[in-house]
Formats: sequence, structure tokens, C-alpha cells
Amino acid sequence: MKHQAILNYASRLREAGNAFILGELEKAGLKDIAPSHGIVLHLLFEAGELNMSELAAQARRTKSTLTTLVTKLERHGYVERIPDPADSRGVRVRLTDKGKALKPAFIAISDGLQNIILSRLTEQEADELERLLAKCVES
Repeated sequence: MKHQAILNYASRLREAGNAFILGELEKAGLKDIAPSHGIVLHLLFEAGELNMSELAAQARRTKSTLTTLVTKLERHGYVERIPDPADSRGVRVRLTDKGKALKPAFIAISDGLQNIILSRLTEQEADELERLLAKCVES
């Protein structure tokens, strides 16, 4: 059967990325952050604050998964939940000062990940790979 290795390569790429992230987090002394927190941090760096539904939708995670991620980040003081003024039952999530202070490390790690890819592929190849991977997962 052709193309059996595609998912294997995708899995290995994810494992290599996670290993890199964990190593860089450890070097930065951030032992309470996991690679899975990256999407939450990224979205909050961009938006400032979001309600839980917006955060789940944009992160493409279930609400229960997102709640678990936010709870862990909140426990370590990186985010806080605040009442949603537009919805009395709703909650918004925003970065604390400690969370905002993660941005330089977050950018450095993201740049490092990108450099790994661009050290192996041309810019055009990376663009094509990104397009093809998006096509595979965005149905």
C-alpha cells in the first residue's frame, strides 16, 4: 500500500517538535509548562483575552480539554479567569503578568522550531508542506 509512511513521518515530526519544546522550556526553567499549553498561550498573546468557548474553538480543542489546560496554567499563575461582562454565566481567560512574561521565551521557542524546518527545507518547500498538511487536517 502506498503512502503508509505519511502519518509515521507526521508523528515523528510532532515528537521531535515536542522534544525540542520540552528541552527549551527546561533550559528556560519553565518546568510547569507543557507543549500542549502553547496554543492557549499563543491565542492569548494575540487576543489579550477570550471566553472559554472562543478559546476552545480557536484552539480546536474540546471544551473539557481546554478547561484542563487553562486550569493547569491558572494553578501556576500564568492565566486568570474573570467574569464575562457579556454573559453572566460565562468566563473569560487572560494572561497574568507572569503569563505575559513568557512571551520572549515563547517567541524564541517558536523561532527555534521554525529554524529546524527551514534548515531542512527551502522556504518554498516549507510553504508547500504547510499547505499540504493543512489540506490533510482541514476537512
